[in-house]
Amino acid sequence: MKKLYTKYFITILSLLTLIITGCQSGRHSDAVTSDISRDISSSRSLGTQWGDGIESHVQQVSMQRTSFSPIDVITINYSGQQYNGKTISEVMLNNGRVGMAFLDDRDNKWPLTKQNNNVRLQGKTGQSYQLFYRNYSGNTYEIIATVDGLDVINGKAGSFSNDGYILRPYDTLIIKGFRKSNNEVAAFTFSDSSNAYANHTTEGSPRNIGVIGTAIFQLEDNNKNYQKISPNAFPADKANGTYAQPPVY
Repeated sequence: MKKLYTKYFITILSLLTLIITGCQSGRHSDAVTSDISRDISSSRSLGTQWGDGIESHVQQVSMQRTSFSPIDVITINYSGQQYNGKTISEVMLNNGRVGMAFLDDRDNKWPLTKQNNNVRLQGKTGQSYQLFYRNYSGNTYEIIATVDGLDVINGKAGSFSNDGYILRPYDTLIIKGFRKSNNEVAAFTFSDSSNAYANHTTEGSPRNIGVIGTAIFQLEDNNKNYQKISPNAFPADKANGTYAQPPVY
């Protein structure tokens, strides 16, 4: 049987607590690579801008996926308009094993609206947000996240084959922005769609603005020692093309 190996990224807090930085309603098999067309001419249309730099440290490890296919995928649409439906603070994915939420600047959960199997978020221009995941199970997962159709780690078009973040058993994961380097991200910040990062990078497309995707893969984790990559004193020489590039205006 062919083995699936890939790289995963771990965020380390100052207290050395592992928060592995990085889905069930509105399931679409192409959510991460979504080509969803949206009407971005509306005055309430929002996108996600390349925001302020935020400190966020990662290291790389090698782990193995148990399958080529994700075990769950979700697409969440957002805009400046008010949605009708049930207000929730967390959407449950993978049959309740993983919870997903959005945090505001004060780390409070952002209200979500759920109607049938669709989950939507009402944003506000100028406010930053974070993607939050909680693992309620004893399994280890990989989280691949996209914002406006762009992978949050490398800034390229979203794909199931991209590297992701690890979410360990009973742990949490916070993804604060597009990764700029091993030590910093550009905060996810709501903006007018014309200022969205996806409109100012060759990897982006205006038709994907206003959608956030998450794909979950299960990883093999037998409490073995991970193959950590040694620190590099000259990371730019090895990281070209690895992370998202700044927008071009």
